[in-house]
Amino acid sequence: LSAALEQLAEANSRLRESNRRDVLTGMFNRRHFREVFEQMLQQAHETRQPLSLMLIDLDHFKHVNDEYGHLAGDECLRALARMLNQCLSSEPGAVIARFGGEEFVVVLPGVASPRVLDIAEKVRKHIGGEPVHYAGQQIAITASIGVHSVPAGATASADEVLHHADDALYSAKNSGRNRVHAAAVLA
Repeated sequence: LSAALEQLAEANSRLRESNRRDVLTGMFNRRHFREVFEQMLQQAHETRQPLSLMLIDLDHFKHVNDEYGHLAGDECLRALARMLNQCLSSEPGAVIARFGGEEFVVVLPGVASPRVLDIAEKVRKHIGGEPVHYAGQQIAITASIGVHSVPAGATASADEVLHHADDALYSAKNSGRNRVHAAAVLA
């Protein structure tokens, strides 16, 4: 009986973990991100620490799928996930998630502007500098990044922060893509 209970507990643990992950990339999924992000915002406010958010969107991703096929597009998404893990491995507490489609989100606790802009630029350059290898081809990808920082001690809702980062992302895309833009609004 105890062995069966132990196996059941392990199976439940694996199920909980799989419900938090995106199947394609292995990154956290949007639902898990949202739960964690709200907790991180509250903790940042309570501890009077800054917090920054980056929204990262692959440029011209439809073109990649149309020219190379959807399996190549899937490999580009997996490659982007690996690149984000590499670039952000030195950032303590960073949370990376697939937000949807070809869009990823990163939360950086304890990071304020202008440092988040430096981090985002490092990420952008890394993505653009590493072609994705698939079926004997090299696929060049770039990304646009929208950034928003919540200053130490400020109060902001998850929706407000996401909205500001999303506005910055669209500003980056409308300004020519393959660039980083910061939200013009302070939290």
